[in-house]
Amino acid sequence: MDKEERIGYYIKMISNSMDNIKNKHLEEIDLTSSQAEILLYLCFNKDNDINQRELENKFKLSNPTINGILNRLESKKFIIRELSMKDARCKNIKITNSGFNLYAQMLKIANMMEKEITNGITPDEKKIFINIIIKIYNNICNKDI
Repeated sequence: MDKEERIGYYIKMISNSMDNIKNKHLEEIDLTSSQAEILLYLCFNKDNDINQRELENKFKLSNPTINGILNRLESKKFIIRELSMKDARCKNIKITNSGFNLYAQMLKIANMMEKEITNGITPDEKKIFINIIIKIYNNICNKDI
């Protein structure tokens, strides 16, 4: 099978390209695309208790990867970790005011990326694509292939 026929090849290339573009734009606020994704998630869920395990599951990333991202965000004072009132074995991840102040800039970059990747795609095509990509995701989600 040629790479031109492999869906996985294009998904990976799209992901790499999007990360490169986002990283270029996020550089000015001292973030990487991975850090921004975590911060956006924390912004959207600022009133909920979020722990590291939840972030690992949500982003399908390993414990060491999430821990590294959180360590960098914490050193930049964008998050804090505090003991959970519900489970003393866990620490909740809370976005700080400094982290939340980046929300508008991160959202602007995310919206710019969405506009860029959907350029020339009709609303019907977008709906079809989303349905297909969700099926692909569900085909491999939580499976060790």
